[in-house]
Amino acid sequence: MIKRYRFRFLFLLLLMPVLTFAQQRMVTGTVLDSQNNQPLPGVNVINKGTTNGTSTDNEGRFSIQTDANTILVFSYVGYASKEVLPGNQTQLKVSLDADAKALSEMVVIGYGTVQKKDLTGAVSQVSSKDFNAGINPNPLQAIQGKVAGLNITQPSGDPNQSPTVRLRGYTSLAGGSEPLYVVDGVIGIPINSISPSDIDRIDVLKDASASAIYGSRAANGVVIITTKRGQTGKSTLTFNNYVGMETISKSLDLMNGNEYREQVQRIKGPGSLDDNLKFPKDQSGNGYNTDWMKQISRTGYTKSSEVALSGGSDNFSYRGSLNYVDREGIIKNTGFNRVTGRINVDQKALNEKLKIQYNLTLSKTESDLVNNGVINRAVLFLPTLPVRNPDGTYYEVDGSFDLYNPVAMQNNFQDQSKNHVLIGSMNLNYDLTPHFSLGANGAYRYENTVESQAYNMAVKAFKGQLGEASRSTDQHNDKLLELTAKYNRNFGSNSSFNLLGGYSYQEVANDGFGAKNNIGDPSLEDIDLYGLYGYNNLGRYQGTLIRGQNNYATSFANSYKLISFFGRTTFNLLDKFNVTATLRRDGSSKFGANNKWGLFPSIAGGWTVSNEAFMAGNKTLNYLKLRAGWGRTGNSEGINPYNSLLLYGPSTNNYYDPVLKNYLPGVDVIQNSNPDLKWEVLSQVNLGLDFELFNGKLSGTLEVYDKRTNDMLYNYSVAQNGVDIFVGNILKNVGQMSNKGVELSLGGTLVEQNNFRWRSNVVGSVFKNKIVRLSDQNFDSGQILYNNFDGRGLGLITASELREGRPLGEFYVPKFAGFDQDGNITFESEDGGQTADYSKAKKFESGLGIPKATVSWTNNLAYKNFDLSFQLRGVFGNKILNNLRSNLTLSGSVLENNMIRDISSFPANYSTPALSDYWLESGAFVRLDNWQVGYNIPGKGLLRNARVYVGGNNLFVLTKYTGVDPELAVNGTIAVNQQQPASIGVDSGYIYPKTRSFQLGINLSF
Repeated sequence: MIKRYRFRFLFLLLLMPVLTFAQQRMVTGTVLDSQNNQPLPGVNVINKGTTNGTSTDNEGRFSIQTDANTILVFSYVGYASKEVLPGNQTQLKVSLDADAKALSEMVVIGYGTVQKKDLTGAVSQVSSKDFNAGINPNPLQAIQGKVAGLNITQPSGDPNQSPTVRLRGYTSLAGGSEPLYVVDGVIGIPINSISPSDIDRIDVLKDASASAIYGSRAANGVVIITTKRGQTGKSTLTFNNYVGMETISKSLDLMNGNEYREQVQRIKGPGSLDDNLKFPKDQSGNGYNTDWMKQISRTGYTKSSEVALSGGSDNFSYRGSLNYVDREGIIKNTGFNRVTGRINVDQKALNEKLKIQYNLTLSKTESDLVNNGVINRAVLFLPTLPVRNPDGTYYEVDGSFDLYNPVAMQNNFQDQSKNHVLIGSMNLNYDLTPHFSLGANGAYRYENTVESQAYNMAVKAFKGQLGEASRSTDQHNDKLLELTAKYNRNFGSNSSFNLLGGYSYQEVANDGFGAKNNIGDPSLEDIDLYGLYGYNNLGRYQGTLIRGQNNYATSFANSYKLISFFGRTTFNLLDKFNVTATLRRDGSSKFGANNKWGLFPSIAGGWTVSNEAFMAGNKTLNYLKLRAGWGRTGNSEGINPYNSLLLYGPSTNNYYDPVLKNYLPGVDVIQNSNPDLKWEVLSQVNLGLDFELFNGKLSGTLEVYDKRTNDMLYNYSVAQNGVDIFVGNILKNVGQMSNKGVELSLGGTLVEQNNFRWRSNVVGSVFKNKIVRLSDQNFDSGQILYNNFDGRGLGLITASELREGRPLGEFYVPKFAGFDQDGNITFESEDGGQTADYSKAKKFESGLGIPKATVSWTNNLAYKNFDLSFQLRGVFGNKILNNLRSNLTLSGSVLENNMIRDISSFPANYSTPALSDYWLESGAFVRLDNWQVGYNIPGKGLLRNARVYVGGNNLFVLTKYTGVDPELAVNGTIAVNQQQPASIGVDSGYIYPKTRSFQLGINLSF
């Protein structure tokens, strides 16, 4: 009997697959858009829990092998997924609803928005929920490492310093390289006046086809900021607060008092310690040991509070916020406090045909600015010296021109700044018909900055200038008016045509006034005029009486206008093909009479390959789009309003006035007429690939670009002829520069099961820069040397030279061969030997000061009510010229200033610094930029939700660089009327130290 049942059971097991197969059948059907009942092609249809599936054809039809108990999952980009159990049905009709979330993920492209799937240009978006954690008072710090190709560098820990921003490399030398900032449609807003907590999202227009709609100011890319607005529904009150603590992340490895005395004895002999000025002893007969960086620094605390109220109805919504930040710098007497208020109001009228947006922002910032000389002297002042004398006065080394007490300097100067910003704007849009609308955008910005300084002449460091006190005020007025007309038309469910035309008028006026005075004669030191008046009563000082100068009072005023006509057309065919074309014509008063107007076109196209029939049924690749674009943009941001005009000003020569019987300053031409001055023009080609894999679990974008700056500006030397050339230099459009690169963004949900979710995102970029041309038949740039290598006893020594065919920021230096018996650095010579004569050394291309590649990796993990986020950011392929190390290991100057501990490895007779690749180090690093751990508290009663968190910035840096920090300012631009680019990749030291911060905060919503 048992054997018989076993046989039946085995028979059923063998028969089961056959029975299962018999239960499966073919299910067919159609997938439609729920709003217009139009068929949807390319919809993925999958048996849930398997990889078996298919896609709908051009008519929205599908067929799939399944059974009655298997759920079918329907998914499509831009629509909410739907699950259907077919049961006994073999014919299905499925309607998909547009995904409200996907539709809200609109990308701002300038004067409008577009769904991500319809993009043709290179545009990246960062929403507020993805902003960097930590202390980020500046909106740019909130997106550092979030956008491929956007390099944001915070070169120091100075709370008042703005980051350096470069998008897709360097596009100019003298024309400016900062992106254009647009906030809620208002062009040219100061980025520091926006509170990061007020921002909803930031869109970055990277290629010329996307940014050409902004014409002559878009060559360096465009950063568009959209602030938060009220939503229909119940009013919401939010309160956000955090406190932060910052310390120096790493200090120079300077010698302490005992180490310094030991090295002085080794290098200069025991007798050198008998100098009682440099090696004094306390009352117990012991030498001093002072850490001067510790004396001038502190733990800095940051406090930030924000309250916001928002809400609205169908026809009216609002959001108002008030934000306060108080940030102490880690260097004493530095920091800022800022109050920002914002009101955004949206209103609908005339049967919702008229839509009005009102925006008002007020901000006030009070800053205590750093005196870099204090940091400089804290590095150099000897650790064997006390802070004060026994009588309480500051200790100084009389007779030394390099040693100044940094604590005395820090406590006897003032440098304060007060900045007020008012921005008001109103945007109107009226729908004349369902397809045609008119718009108007008006904005006004007023900015006022007052800076005040005072230096006490009673301190040795400030005696030479008899002390000084000054005040200056600058005002900025910016008026903007833009008129637009838009036409939108849909053809069926998957084709559309959009047309935009517009006019823009912007007028900017600047003016300012400054006054200063020297405090007085050194004989008046016993009268504390500095303490009495500071910078508040300049007329009480005596400098104007004892020292005749013509710069005790200064003033300026300038203005310019920009008038533009622009248009854009977009066409979407069958949700497969997209074409965008833009054209902008700009006229600016900044430029010469022969080149007032410029034309900036662009065209781009996209092909959604995944919507083609031959891609139907692809179970791995769910979305694939190819993009290509070309455009031309201009750069005018680095040009002053009157650069094209013949200007008169104070002459360097005086003339004798027979009436006054005295010599008076004359007036002469200070700038040549420049009627051909025009925009720098950047042409760019961009190829893009957007993709989505594994049902949206992984998505990414690959961009390849090639951009070239033509008519690049440079301040050329010219011969004076007294006819049309009166000054020996003129700004001309001659040069060319090339930037090529590749960018990758890749991210998705790695794990999502039970109560755990892990989302990760990687962005990276590589780029290559080249100076194509610097001269032509009319203007010769000559030899352009930069990246100065400074040192005791050195003249002008430079580590870089601008050369055609070579990249910006390249080091061109001799190779280090060793030290000779006299302690001199020797080099490889032209004949293959060695020489200590720098003029006979052979120079080599020795690396770049600009990173070749940047990568960042962001992770967001959540388990139940807990969440964790962190970001690692890396920079690779660059070199740093450690000029500071070369000066702080100079054995021969050990009695002149403090040195780093590494001096012990240098010869005792090494006394003259010399430039070579010995001082070049790898600048590569990986930094834990930010981290945060939070806990979400479920809402109850009036409390909708709450979150508490801890976090921080700059927890660690992995690098081989021996200096303080490998992240340096990478400016590279040329200042007005100068011919030498700012340094790139040179660590000359005395920088405000980088910080490591920790943060505790809470977010409440009612």
